[in-house]
Amino acid sequence: MNEMTIDLSASHLASDVRLGLVGLIGDPDRKIARLASLANADSGCLAFARTLAMVHAQGERLAGCTVICPALAESETVPEDVTLLLSDNPRLAFVRITEHYFLPVLPEAGIHPTAVIDPTARIHPTAHIGAFCCVGAGSTIGENTTLHPHVVVFDRVHIGARCRISSGTVIGAEGFGYERNDKGELEKFPHLGGVTIADDVDIGSNTSIDRGTLDDTIIEARARIDNLVHVAHNVRIGEDAAVVALTMLGGSARIGAEAWIAPGSILKNQIAVGDKGFVGLGAVVVKNVADGQTVMGSPAQDSAEFKATRAALAGLVNG
Repeated sequence: MNEMTIDLSASHLASDVRLGLVGLIGDPDRKIARLASLANADSGCLAFARTLAMVHAQGERLAGCTVICPALAESETVPEDVTLLLSDNPRLAFVRITEHYFLPVLPEAGIHPTAVIDPTARIHPTAHIGAFCCVGAGSTIGENTTLHPHVVVFDRVHIGARCRISSGTVIGAEGFGYERNDKGELEKFPHLGGVTIADDVDIGSNTSIDRGTLDDTIIEARARIDNLVHVAHNVRIGEDAAVVALTMLGGSARIGAEAWIAPGSILKNQIAVGDKGFVGLGAVVVKNVADGQTVMGSPAQDSAEFKATRAALAGLVNG
């Protein structure tokens, strides 16, 4: 944990405009020493609750605790000896408090002696390159970016500032692209492009991001890619998009800004998911997804159509 330069209290958090808190009820001098889930919180902890009823349900065990919760309705009563921080989005406020006050210190800048760096690669002096990492020819690693141990960055990969790449991830390997010749044999399509990753991108462990064939595979700013994701060649992932574990993005797929691709999804090559599109758990996407549309199922269909189909099938079974 970061060393606190202040004596952290509920009133200090309430006055921090970065957190989006809108009020405080209870003891403003309540000390906060650590974070906890609501189910495991006790005196000195900070937790969050989606409703005030969830706080009441914990009873006296939360005495001495600070809890972030939504603003109270007039009929609601304040739990005894619990300090409440009010927020329109308690979970988001908790995330911001964690980020600003409780995150572990970033690894020190520098290149671990076991890392293998091509002489033509450029590493920003504030970046951290962990043990047994590899960085290939012509690649660049930006300011304050962290590569955790055993990350492999192939040639012509450009990673921006403040990115975090977790262990076991491979970026810029050759993708799976073949063309059959007149003998029925598969001949490899050349992969001459690279990978461009913008600033503030987080990538989980054991994820694979292939380089482009002729153009780059592109990950835009603040995208979030989970563990065990496959991103094929020429894919483009938009700003603030989230791609969750065990997802496979086929070649040249396009993921719009603020889109959400849920766990276990499969997107056919050249599929486009629009801005703020939502692909449901385990969906197999074979048609484009419009801006703001939610799809689910296999093959994926609009959520309203999917639910209607399920209801009709249930009616047939029960009828």
